[in-house]
Amino acid sequence: MGVSTLGINATPMESIDTRALDAEFGLREKGYSSLFIVTLGYSDSDTDFNAKLPKSRLPFNEILTEV
Repeated sequence: MGVSTLGINATPMESIDTRALDAEFGLREKGYSSLFIVTLGYSDSDTDFNAKLPKSRLPFNEILTEV
């Protein structure tokens, strides 16, 4: 991710009400529509014990089906 080079964390948020977001910012009138939101911020890794734990991921074939 590009912002990580600046020491900033980014997390996408799905399942948002895109119609409400588009209406709030007048996106459709400008020819745009939203798909998701990305939150940006700095982690507090000094006090976050989870930040130092190894990450656990499910195998690709268990979470996705290629067609």
